[in-house]
Amino acid sequence: MANTSRSSKPINKGQTQPNTKVRKLRTKIKKSKNNLKHKTAPTKGIRSYSRHRQKAKKRKTLATSMFVAVTLLSSAGMVIAIGWISILFIFNPQMVSWLNPFLPEWAQITSGSKKPHTLKQIKAQIKRQKRISGKILPLENNTDESFLLPIYLDRKNCNSDCKYIVELRTYQRATDFEWQSSIEKYYHLTNNFAVTGPEEFEVIAPLVEAGIEENPGSTIALPVTEIKRFEKDAPKSGIWYYLRGNRSSGSNLTAYGYILHYNLKRRKLQTMISWTSPTGDLPQWQQVTGDGDKELVIRQTIGLEPRLRIYQTKPSEFVINPITLAEITLKPPALKDRAYKNALLIARNGLWTPSNKWLQFIKKQQKAKITPAAQAQIDLISEHSQLTKKLADTSWASPSQQVLAYLIDGRWGEALKVFEALPQNPAEIRNLLKSDTGRIESRIDAALEVNPNRSEVQAWKALIIASKQSTNQGYYWLKTQSNISKTSQTYIQKLLAQI
Repeated sequence: MANTSRSSKPINKGQTQPNTKVRKLRTKIKKSKNNLKHKTAPTKGIRSYSRHRQKAKKRKTLATSMFVAVTLLSSAGMVIAIGWISILFIFNPQMVSWLNPFLPEWAQITSGSKKPHTLKQIKAQIKRQKRISGKILPLENNTDESFLLPIYLDRKNCNSDCKYIVELRTYQRATDFEWQSSIEKYYHLTNNFAVTGPEEFEVIAPLVEAGIEENPGSTIALPVTEIKRFEKDAPKSGIWYYLRGNRSSGSNLTAYGYILHYNLKRRKLQTMISWTSPTGDLPQWQQVTGDGDKELVIRQTIGLEPRLRIYQTKPSEFVINPITLAEITLKPPALKDRAYKNALLIARNGLWTPSNKWLQFIKKQQKAKITPAAQAQIDLISEHSQLTKKLADTSWASPSQQVLAYLIDGRWGEALKVFEALPQNPAEIRNLLKSDTGRIESRIDAALEVNPNRSEVQAWKALIIASKQSTNQGYYWLKTQSNISKTSQTYIQKLLAQI
């Protein structure tokens, strides 16, 4: 039996079967797909960079959104917290007393541990401390809503002024409902500070400068024994007080102390300046510069030598007490004008009246240029000039005192007339010039500095040299001065012959 086949067609030699061709074609297609799949495209780097930027942008947007959300949540939290603190501050302030370290002293919240007390309780506590309650000084329109209380200690082994002030306190009536509704009045302590008097060397400084006290003084604090309110002429910006003590030395009674100011808005008591007066005069408020408020005047005149310290009230940047006392001084000159500077130069050396005359002339000539600071200096000089003029116009029994009063006021010619009227007894004037500690000679030198050609001043310069050194030295000085005329030299030589 003949063999049968699946294909009826015979297979020629060298010819590939159809199934084999299909397989090869499929293999090629598969390879092409694989090649295309793994082949690196020329734009692959650009596409990768673009995808990276998009991802970064998405991250940045997400971070911004989160930051805005956190900020809004924090702000809302702060608003809620501040609102809650405000409510507590109004209805129960003691619950927020932890804020005190972050608040100024005047705004601090009274904690529960600092509860108010009655006046009886306050005095009892002071007594337990072995101290003495002083006289109550009312604050704020003299009502019992607030008051100042000085506290004293006793000095041992003393004959007078045995009590001295060691502390000052101010109290304000409690306004809390709990205490306000009580029959008795309760008070919160609003200020308290220790009081230490000024040191001795500071108190006697004017006496040392005048040569009355030889000992310059110690650093021992002197006691203050009195506190009083300025009832008259004080500025209306708050309440003004003075603390006072006294120091006796021979026939001299020196008063000293402090000036205090109470700020009504801040309820703050503060020390402003210390003061001393070798004549025992209390500080006074008086009109000096013509401003709205009067000035504080402290008198330190000793003998014929006038000295005033004058203070103006000025605004201050200090929040708790935005007011200060600024002393009017002659340095630096308030105007750059040369004549004005020369006028202040002779005033600083004690020639108050010549300086005042000069300044009044300058004021007329340059009225538009006179600033408030310059006017204050002019007024300070005018106040001193009034004192020296009054002393010079007084008839003195002693020729030397009369000469001294004239020289202090710059009346050179009138002083020479008194000297010339004593040809038989010049020793009194010679002793006056010889014992001069500088107040006469400094005036002479200042006058010669601004006008070296004035013969009356030249004469007194020669006389003071002759008195302090020798007559020959007076003649020698006279010969060395080229700006002295022959007529003046002859006149001064006759004066030197008398000394």
